[in-house]
Amino acid sequence: MRIGICGAGTVAQGVVQILRDQSGLMSRLNPDPIEVVALASRRNLNLPVFEGIPFIDDVFALAEREDIDVLVELIGGTDDAFTLVKAALANGKSVVTANKALLAHHGAALFQIAREHEVSLLFEAAVCGGIPIIKALNESFVGNQVKGIAGIINGTTNFILTKMAQQGQNGAFDAVLAEAQHLGYAEADPTFDIGGMDAAHKLAIMASLAFEEPLQLEAIYVEGIESITSDDHEWAERLGFSIKHLGIALADDGGIEMRVHPALVPNGSQLASIQDVTNAVNVLADPLGEILLTGAGAGAGPTGSSVVSDLFDLAAGCARKPPPALMSVTSTRAAKSIEHTISGWMVRVDVPDESGAMSEVASVLAEYGLSIDQIQQRDTAGGMATVALILDPVREDQLRSALLNLEGRSNVAGTRAIRVFDSRAVG
Repeated sequence: MRIGICGAGTVAQGVVQILRDQSGLMSRLNPDPIEVVALASRRNLNLPVFEGIPFIDDVFALAEREDIDVLVELIGGTDDAFTLVKAALANGKSVVTANKALLAHHGAALFQIAREHEVSLLFEAAVCGGIPIIKALNESFVGNQVKGIAGIINGTTNFILTKMAQQGQNGAFDAVLAEAQHLGYAEADPTFDIGGMDAAHKLAIMASLAFEEPLQLEAIYVEGIESITSDDHEWAERLGFSIKHLGIALADDGGIEMRVHPALVPNGSQLASIQDVTNAVNVLADPLGEILLTGAGAGAGPTGSSVVSDLFDLAAGCARKPPPALMSVTSTRAAKSIEHTISGWMVRVDVPDESGAMSEVASVLAEYGLSIDQIQQRDTAGGMATVALILDPVREDQLRSALLNLEGRSNVAGTRAIRVFDSRAVG
């Protein structure tokens, strides 16, 4: 099987290295060798790993070449990648991609083209690097109904939140972000990662496969980690939680909810133990039950391995056709708005340190049907106190109405709220 690779970055280097290092093993498992016949990139990096591979500077030319059976798209972005992949599929070439943004925005059109031309579009590497979550959702859960997915699906945000928690009051967001950039864990422009869009792209793909629904990126509520502070981490720890940036997708007869946001997870839970750049995806399916897949979410080795896995499936003739949902544009279940989702909450209220202040807060919460699971108080400067509460799960619109009421009271100096996630809510 002859392949052409578009892109010469970290993942492309990993793919070529794995194909060379593991050629003996792969030839024993499958007699059809995988041969890299061309590498296309706008810049020739002259890296030793690419030695011996013919280089061209026109990535679009690979989509037209007759000596290429499979195109590997690793250029990133959406516009040029869409043009490239569309042309390759239309020319009867299967495509392997690691491009989550491409699929989240243009997946339905591309999978339709692949079906029309009887070729494959494989994308294991597009979601969570080395974690085989796409193959699991496509194959391993056959015979199961997936009820929910929740996971840490962006390594940059998990690294930042991990370090902020470890450094306490010294863990300012900007300083930890700079550290992540220095270590190569965050881009020079980290907006897509810290703002949550990278996770949203991944969640859109997983939710489509899990629930057999169209790709619905626009239906995902997205919130980043930019506003998380060292005080948030301190209070979370005092109350028995850690803060993680989660992608959550839940389905029931009432519809589908998809959301990306920071949330408190109970210390001692599996998700709370996921540190630094590691990713983890928790899946609940019936009758299988709950499983957690965890591993490296990015990098030459993990993501390159997922690309090679797809290439091997193509060479062995065992690549599965895309599920019909990925080609559909019509949903059978409505997407829930964030106001109608149910979460627990950590709420902090700044009030005067005097008799009656807390009882007024409790009275307002009760008025809106909110019940308190935990409560702690800490005195602050100027005769004030911060009261931190863990609230039982409640609809978001109820919580927001209660906070609006509190913020209008003369003895409330401010409020802050962060969602609380419990894996028992998945399903």
